Amino acid sequence: MRKETMTNRILPLILMLLYLASATLFAQDGHEDCDHEHEADHKATTAVLETHDHEAETHGYDHDAHDHDDHDIVVNLSPEAQKMAGLELAKATSGDIVKTSELPGEVGFNEDRLIHITPRFEGIALEARYRVGSYVNAGDIVAVIESNESMNPYSIEAPISGWIISRHISKGEYVSQENSIYVLADLSTVWVNLAAYPKDADLVRTGQEVLITAIGSKQQVTGIIEFVTPMLDILTRSNTARVVLPNPDNLWQPGTFVHAQVATKTGESGLIVEKEAVQLIGEESVIFVVEGPDEFVAREVIVGDSDDHHARILEGLTEGVEYVSVGAFELKAQVITSSFTGHEGHGH
Repeated sequence: MRKETMTNRILPLILMLLYLASATLFAQDGHEDCDHEHEADHKATTAVLETHDHEAETHGYDHDAHDHDDHDIVVNLSPEAQKMAGLELAKATSGDIVKTSELPGEVGFNEDRLIHITPRFEGIALEARYRVGSYVNAGDIVAVIESNESMNPYSIEAPISGWIISRHISKGEYVSQENSIYVLADLSTVWVNLAAYPKDADLVRTGQEVLITAIGSKQQVTGIIEFVTPMLDILTRSNTARVVLPNPDNLWQPGTFVHAQVATKTGESGLIVEKEAVQLIGEESVIFVVEGPDEFVAREVIVGDSDDHHARILEGLTEGVEYVSVGAFELKAQVITSSFTGHEGHGH
């Protein structure tokens, strides 16, 4: 009886000791497993950092090779990717920025070749030989008048060759020296009168070349401004720039509306690039400069004035440097896209 009682007391104690021993071993195993996991995580993190460091070292090598600044934006594109992006290259050169203004205008008669024919003596018209629209040669008789003074007829000849654009005589009509009987126009040359408004007045000068286009057609011709009025027209509030245009085939008829492009140099010659080569990244103007067959660096520049095709570069670029003249926007898009993916500067 005493033995059973002792056994009953010892057995629970032994079971408790075994339980505590098992719990201790389990705790140690769990701690070791946790240590292994932390070690594995550390190794994985180290591997990632090493990869990034390796990339940084590789990029650092490229920077050293091409003297890149630490903050340079570099885009790498294979020849295939460059072809797909439509890249074209050019070299920065010295040139002019040319501003273009468009002036409205109209073809008119050359008033130096517009003749008003008047009788020498008053009298009665015996003949009026030509109508409006007729072409006459110099020396042709255009009318015969019976003089009131001598009562004898006399003839009136065309002083120049040209077209009759106005007639104020009929057979039997009284005519006098005070009124013209014909208006004769030589259309071998015409005037193109262009309106230069105040915003364009400083760009329009005598001797400038202009490209004249007939409105409503593809008819074009180049001419030279021969005269600019020194005062404003009271109706149009503009100066008139006149072009004397040869018109041997009568293609430029008076009354035709035109517009003319006037090109004017601004400032002195300087370093220029294609206008579309200049891209805005953030708040900086950049040009993608060629650093190698597959490598382009965004070079920060200061841009001056520009025209429809070129931009003047004040700082950041030197003459002869090769740059991306067409397709720079594609490189900018590559930079922006790469900044989101975390692989800046890499193309395929």
